[in-house]
Amino acid sequence: MNCKICKLNASQFHTEIVLGKYKVSYFKCDNCNFIQTEDPYWLKEAYNSAITHLDIGLIQRNLYLKEKIPQIIDVLFSSTKTFIDYGGGYGMFVRIMRDLGFNFFRYDIYCENLFAKHFDFKDSPNQKFDVLTAFEVFEHLENPIDEITKMFKMSDSIIFSTHLIPETTEEFKKWWYVAPQTGQHVAFYHERTFQHISKLLECNYYSNSHDLHILTRNKFSTTQIQLAFKLNEENFFDKLFGKKNAPKRESLLQIDFEYIKKLHEDRAKPETTKI
Repeated sequence: MNCKICKLNASQFHTEIVLGKYKVSYFKCDNCNFIQTEDPYWLKEAYNSAITHLDIGLIQRNLYLKEKIPQIIDVLFSSTKTFIDYGGGYGMFVRIMRDLGFNFFRYDIYCENLFAKHFDFKDSPNQKFDVLTAFEVFEHLENPIDEITKMFKMSDSIIFSTHLIPETTEEFKKWWYVAPQTGQHVAFYHERTFQHISKLLECNYYSNSHDLHILTRNKFSTTQIQLAFKLNEENFFDKLFGKKNAPKRESLLQIDFEYIKKLHEDRAKPETTKI
């Protein structure tokens, strides 16, 4: 099988029972270390529910991102105004970020929007966002290059999460992230994979070497990246920006409430008959 990233040879090295019934082969690229399943014919069945019953870490993950992502944005993308969460699921992250004052919108063609209704983005060929986020999306991509290219059409900077593959085959075989029970994870990445993607798509790749990554047309210094990925340093913004210049954002919660309230009031108004 050819690698979906670099098109070179990918060798079969593992099998799993997916969805409790399908024997599926996994292939690892000899060049960029990308791991992919065989053609995922089971995906329609796997997505009977967009959010799987095993994703019990959804709330904790959003709390983690609440701590991480504002810092990355404020260090690397401080002048940005608009954001889109790609594959935004229930809309929890969008609601959290809007509450913090970030003008986020949600994009997801599979999952119902529960927490950020009225802030969905509909496809528009001419609209771009300053930053696109995509959390726990990349491992679901059947055709990663096509999908990442689509993301870049929406923004020049992608902040995303996916766990990097373990270093050994034995570790991969025991890795919880493979999640064959749900059948939705079909693509797994090494830092070398993303380095190849960055060359292919003519962008820059930055990472915390674990679970958070950036693909961007922008270029940042090593110091900026170290600051962006560092958590909970006391007086962080004072040191970075100076006390008077620390980023200040007002929550969009009240503004959003008034906006949604007006939408409902307008819909409830009786239609008038013109004479």
